[in-house]
Amino acid sequence: MLVDFEDPSAVRLEPSQAAAKIVADDGNHALQISTQADAAYPSVTLLPRAGKWDVSGFEGLEMDVINPQPFQIRVLLAINNPGADGTHHCNVESATIKAHGKGKVTVPFGNWHGSTGHQLDLKNIVTLSVLLDKPGKAHTFLIDNIRAVRFYTRGLDALRDDPFFTQLKNRLGRGINLGNALEAPNEGAWGVKLKEEYFTKIKAAGFDNVRIPVRWSAHAGKSAPYAIDPKFFARVDWAVNQALKNRLIPVLNMHHYEEIFQDPDAHRRRYLALWQQIAEHYRSYPPALVLELLNEPNGKLDSDHWNPMLAEALHVVRRSNPTREVVVGPTSWNSINDLDSLELPESDRHLIVTVHYYSPFEFTHQGADWVGPQMRQYLGTRWTGTPAQRKALLKDLDKALAWGIDHRRPIYLGEFGANNKADLASRACWARFVAESAIERKMGFAYWEFCSGFGAYDPNTDKWIEPLKDALVGSGKSE
Repeated sequence: MLVDFEDPSAVRLEPSQAAAKIVADDGNHALQISTQADAAYPSVTLLPRAGKWDVSGFEGLEMDVINPQPFQIRVLLAINNPGADGTHHCNVESATIKAHGKGKVTVPFGNWHGSTGHQLDLKNIVTLSVLLDKPGKAHTFLIDNIRAVRFYTRGLDALRDDPFFTQLKNRLGRGINLGNALEAPNEGAWGVKLKEEYFTKIKAAGFDNVRIPVRWSAHAGKSAPYAIDPKFFARVDWAVNQALKNRLIPVLNMHHYEEIFQDPDAHRRRYLALWQQIAEHYRSYPPALVLELLNEPNGKLDSDHWNPMLAEALHVVRRSNPTREVVVGPTSWNSINDLDSLELPESDRHLIVTVHYYSPFEFTHQGADWVGPQMRQYLGTRWTGTPAQRKALLKDLDKALAWGIDHRRPIYLGEFGANNKADLASRACWARFVAESAIERKMGFAYWEFCSGFGAYDPNTDKWIEPLKDALVGSGKSE
């Protein structure tokens, strides 16, 4: 235990754009933090009485959080060496705590917001910082019991004997995303137009499913009844039918609905109206067609907004498609870490839960200008499958699998990939390890993506990038 707030003299507090005081809580004591409404990064820094903490021999820190407010909150914990600036010489992680809920922030050592390789001097932890990232409103919450921990992870060996896992079938198998085509503002705007031959080649390579990202919101009315353009519907029909013709499972999603992330309440009715049209349009299609409610909820579409909205969308879809498989995922861009905030109707057993995986981010997105110029500093980052790299990756996948087993839900790894700024050998090594680890855990997957910046197929030569294709399909047969 580093801090439990029972001894006020054990730690010194330095609030910034926040107020902090020790209060009674269920017979013990906790630190109550109140932040200012207009603060960008309100924080409280904790300094040890002895000048530093030595946490060598442990694997991370955990902190309890209590949120008494009627809305959720995202709390960050930073572990700092001398010279920490929020990015360097520190480890950081966040957690979303439900309204009127309790939770914990877990910071694995070597981790900065999910990316690994951020080394820390564990014998010289000089401060801990509890902060919010641009909260946009005033908050009051409590923290307690900051402790060093060793993680007990239910790995595959501990999970494979579970009755749910034993009977689980990987229905979706190995797949690939037809990205940068129908989810562009208009097909072709991002350099990709779908061709009939693509579906044939994907099937021949050994894939089982194609995820078809679609930007429905760019091809529908802005006011009621929010009608979807019939010509665009026909183009999506063509893609779905090409998949079915080639005995590929089409996973048809709603992608890049950017406006709903910025103002969920304003777009709720339009979102539901779009799904009513989509669901009714495909009601007579074969059961092989899978529908996915929304790609990567993020921004203001947090779990407080997303959970009731997905429940409404499911109700709309189920009126015309009562037993069709539907894919739904958590907030924060379908993050594994947000699975605990996902709420699903217990009675609906035709659901598949999706997560996306791009860790370590500095490897998969090195040089990605759309993320920001800071990603250029990671150019040249390699992934060679060291024991530490594999352990970090498996820990994430096992966390998703454990959640799926606990909630009796199959998991679909709907996106993972590394862009072509990374060296091909590292991309193939990483993709193979993710793909095979997912299959071993009976998770269907879809690599991001077919023939653009992350692609496994070169449209200029009309040939597969063989190391990537082989990494994803192996012998060409799904398990």
